[in-house]
Amino acid sequence: MRVLFILFLFYFYTYTEAQQYYPIDPTGKCEQYIGDSVITPCNSIYVSSTANQSTAMLSLNLYFSLLGGSSASCQNAYTFATLCSTYLPECEIFIDNSTNKEIAMPKRVCLDTCNSVSKNCQITSYFDCNQLEPISKLPLFPKESSDYNLTTYGGELNYRLDCYDPPKSNETTVIGYCPFPLVFRNRTIVGKGSDSLDNSENYGYTYVSEDSYCTIPCPAPIFSEKQWDNIFDTSDAISLVSLLCSVYLFITYMVINPKRNKYDYFFSFFVLSIILMSIAGTIGFSVGGTRKLLCPEINRRGVYTDPAVAAAGWIFQFAIINAILWFSINSFELWFQIKFIKRKLHLIKFYILAVLVISIALSVPLSAIGEFNAGLGNFVVWIESGKYQNWFFWGPLGIVLTVGTTFIGLVIWEIYKIVSSTNKSDFFKLQLKPLMNMLLIYLTFVYLFGYNFYIHNSLNGFYGSSEEFKNCIISTDGKDCRIQGPPYSSILMFVFCLRIYGVYCIALYGFSPKTRSIWSNSIVFNNSMANKLKTLYISSGTTKGGTSSTDIKMSTNNNSNMDSGGGKSSSMEPDEIILR
Repeated sequence: MRVLFILFLFYFYTYTEAQQYYPIDPTGKCEQYIGDSVITPCNSIYVSSTANQSTAMLSLNLYFSLLGGSSASCQNAYTFATLCSTYLPECEIFIDNSTNKEIAMPKRVCLDTCNSVSKNCQITSYFDCNQLEPISKLPLFPKESSDYNLTTYGGELNYRLDCYDPPKSNETTVIGYCPFPLVFRNRTIVGKGSDSLDNSENYGYTYVSEDSYCTIPCPAPIFSEKQWDNIFDTSDAISLVSLLCSVYLFITYMVINPKRNKYDYFFSFFVLSIILMSIAGTIGFSVGGTRKLLCPEINRRGVYTDPAVAAAGWIFQFAIINAILWFSINSFELWFQIKFIKRKLHLIKFYILAVLVISIALSVPLSAIGEFNAGLGNFVVWIESGKYQNWFFWGPLGIVLTVGTTFIGLVIWEIYKIVSSTNKSDFFKLQLKPLMNMLLIYLTFVYLFGYNFYIHNSLNGFYGSSEEFKNCIISTDGKDCRIQGPPYSSILMFVFCLRIYGVYCIALYGFSPKTRSIWSNSIVFNNSMANKLKTLYISSGTTKGGTSSTDIKMSTNNNSNMDSGGGKSSSMEPDEIILR
């Protein structure tokens, strides 16, 4: 008997020592819930002496912002009841019969409930359900219950308070909030992808996930707002300048030029392509600028159903295909004339037909299937799908660059042979401008081609930064959070290469002797009004310097004859043709 008694005492002592009780805060109390309608109002909230509902709501807002960007399956009553009960736990009251004092105790959320919610909402990396309370070092989320020792208050030694597990409910509760810079947009979700009732992707809204209510802002937070404005303004400015320059050159070589040769036609058709590219770049002015064209709403990018977007995309694709084809033709014609000086090609009608057919074939189908859309992280309306980009642009561009590279190399080689064998430096000077034009355009096309492959090869790295971006927006105000993307300087260079062609051409041909000759002999400066103005100007100068008006007229005519005979852009100047 003595041995059994000793064993009983040992077991009792060991059990009572091993039993751990949650501490009771004598100043803790139950309060009415003071929050808003985001969660179901509670009649009684436990508040300890070291906290209050306002500070608890600060923590709740952090997780509300996190859940706002999560899937719809996470946004239900079960999830929000669990989250709210974690920071605003339900209050249980025990009354001390000897003093009639109320003892408040929190009803903690069950561990399995916490694990289920954090896993379903994919926040396990942000919230640890196995964490301990700071003072007692007991689980913040008990497995079954919280045990209290209420003997001091006239209660039980092992007062058990079951943990909280809210009723299971799949009813969706949309909180209408997303962390900045994400933008909330309500929608009815019935499934994945195309099963969504509003089919939002076709309208330009991009959600962070298929069943989320948070949309990515437009433009995407790759750069700061100031940097995006600079990109858009640069694109607008260069497009406008390029448009004016190319219109001036087209009028010069195609409209008022009285003696057009086939190289004037080649150059004019290339300039016409630049005009169309520039129009595509300035079409945003019709809707308030490039930003409004690409981003009609703060969270919506422009798509093919927007008339201005569809027009800008089609014109740009048609024009740039035209431009690269005429570039290739010019390269071939320049090489052929240098290689076979006395032989002539008369293929311009064939060129025009081929360029039109190819350009239409590579642009109209894309418009029919709605591929011309604005990108969230781009400054131009263009082909959206990488597959169609390769088929309808980068593939043809690669072929053209190969052909152009070949003929430019052959041109340089032929010029080198001629200059080396004859010392005719004038021949090299004569071909310098067309060669420079080919090289500048070639280099910009090469940059576009290489930049495309750089972007595609870097996509995995860009997408891999989404986790860092997510961590940033839930822990800060989101203003300085960025999604990793291409360097800012590379985007500006891309803008430059796409919009600069008109400036290239006017720098080489806009003020040449031939251009001046065309204008001086055109109807613009040779009509009755212009002759009267010239006569008045000459008459006003007869009293200065002792020079007669007859002398001045002779000098003017001589200069005009000199201009019209020099400054040819290529050795093919006499090869004149007329299109009928």
